Formats: sequence, structure tokens, C-alpha cells
Amino acid sequence: MLDTLRTWILTVCGTALIWGVGMALVGERGKRTLGVAGGFAAMAAMLSVVGNIDALGVGVYVDRYRDEAAGIVEDAEERVRRETRFIIEEKCEAYIMDKASEMGVALRSVTVTAKWSGEGFWYPERCALEGVESRELSRVIEAELGIGPDRQSWSTEDGR
Repeated sequence: MLDTLRTWILTVCGTALIWGVGMALVGERGKRTLGVAGGFAAMAAMLSVVGNIDALGVGVYVDRYRDEAAGIVEDAEERVRRETRFIIEEKCEAYIMDKASEMGVALRSVTVTAKWSGEGFWYPERCALEGVESRELSRVIEAELGIGPDRQSWSTEDGR
């Protein structure tokens, strides 16, 4: 990589030196022609590194940064999935507590567990409720959140 870079710098500098000497030696009439030709030569010398871009190891850096970017995106997606699960569980728990309060059902706590679906989203799958069991609240939970009575576990203060 360093040899390629050194060669490129020497090519650019050599082209500029030859161009400068040529401009000093020619008369006014030749400066215009030499100026255009020297400009093209300088541009060619500057762009000559493009042909050797792989020799500079740029491909390795691009691959490494692409892999790092993919890892960062993957981590961010995983964080979003976890946060989304937490938010869904929290909102469902709050909803159940509000409904219980509206219905006059004494609940001490609610824990909702969300599950990842095959379609790519979280949904409430189970809930554990601590308090006096209520068939009406159980029906609301099933109708509104899709958590059937078989996936609702009720317990009282003494663990029954």
C-alpha cells in the first residue's frame, strides 16, 4: 500500500515538475498548447491511483466497514424488538389494571408476557393476575387482548 502511494505521489510531482519546466522553456505561443496538454497530463497522473485502488487496500476497509455497519443495524433492530416487547407488555398491563378498576375488580398486580409472531410482531400471549378472579374481566382480556382464559393465571394474596 505504501509503495503504491509513494509511486502515485512521485508520478504527480514528476508530472508537475516536467510541466513547469516546459512552461518556462516555451514562448508565449506555446504556453497555451503546453498548458492544455500539461493539464491533461496532470489530471491523468492524479487519477492514476484509481486504477490501483485495490492495491491501496480500500476494498478491505470497505468490507470491514460494511460488516461493522451491518452489525450496528442488527444490534439496533434487536434493541427495537426488545423495547417494543417491553412497551406492549407494559401497555397491556396498564390496560388490564384500568379495566379492573372500572369494573370494581381488586387487582394487586398484572404481568403480561408477549410473544414474537411468525409475521414479525409482538402480541400479548399470557397474563398473570394477582387478586380476586373475575369472569367478566377475564372475558374482556380475551376479547380485547386475545389472551384466552387458558392463558390467564389468577392467584390470590395467599397464593391460590
